[in-house]
Amino acid sequence: MKMNECLLINFASWEERFKLGFHRDLKGAGVGKVLVFYFKNYAGRTQGNRDDVESACRRGGIECTWEPLDVADPVKNWNTVAKAIGSAASGCQRVLVDISTMPREIIWHALWLAEDKAAELSYVYHCPEDYGADWLSRDPRVPRLVYKLSGIALPSRKTALVVTAGFDLQRAVRLIEWFEPSVLLVGLQSKSKFARNYEAMKNHRDRMSKEYNCKFFELDAYSNDRGLATIQRELGKIDETCNIVMSSLGPKLTAITLYELQRARPEVGLSYAPATEFSGDYSFGIGESLWGTVGFR
Repeated sequence: MKMNECLLINFASWEERFKLGFHRDLKGAGVGKVLVFYFKNYAGRTQGNRDDVESACRRGGIECTWEPLDVADPVKNWNTVAKAIGSAASGCQRVLVDISTMPREIIWHALWLAEDKAAELSYVYHCPEDYGADWLSRDPRVPRLVYKLSGIALPSRKTALVVTAGFDLQRAVRLIEWFEPSVLLVGLQSKSKFARNYEAMKNHRDRMSKEYNCKFFELDAYSNDRGLATIQRELGKIDETCNIVMSSLGPKLTAITLYELQRARPEVGLSYAPATEFSGDYSFGIGESLWGTVGFR
């Protein structure tokens, strides 16, 4: 690997944008080494796309390492990600994390583990051309705090939960019912080129306004700051006697935003709300690619 080349960290999916985005990454980032994680639980569904990436790396003479993870074993996953990034990122000046099809928990692991190893830490998000018309994810699992990024919780304090809402209402509901927050702030995506966004945000507002004492605010994850100023302003309104937990269920770019906010305020915790099942038609094609740096420094 040459001095100025980049380590690309990716996560394999059956979605078209995984392999199409990977080829864009190779053209735009000067990639010299590739580290790809994947869930062994879905290995059969991702095999075709993984074969395509493996072939592209062989043709380009790029070292490619594959690391299997287990949906149901977050502790083992942490250890695997830590070991793999510790080895792959050693001596790297630049690390690029492709978050397009990467679970948020793995995004946060990757950023935290790479941040002190690279002079430049950046991300790319390849939007899909469109999402599937039916369900995308379902049967949410028990939410969990993210290892090393769980904040500081004092037992005498109330819980404030900040959630960026996405297309899966049930994941948000499971998160709320698990933490039973005294303060609940729900960020709704203000605009989107995807038609289903309007209905999804309306469903969140209708259901939550009836069942919970919550406050809604609008943000734009596709803006230049990925909604950071808006969320930061809402965090500033939360009473200092609260333990604050944040979770990203909206556009994937808010995972970067919440990471930056947590690194600026280590007492705030990040929580991941995993789903049990994902649609085989989760998305189609590839759209715009959004690149940026992680601004925690």
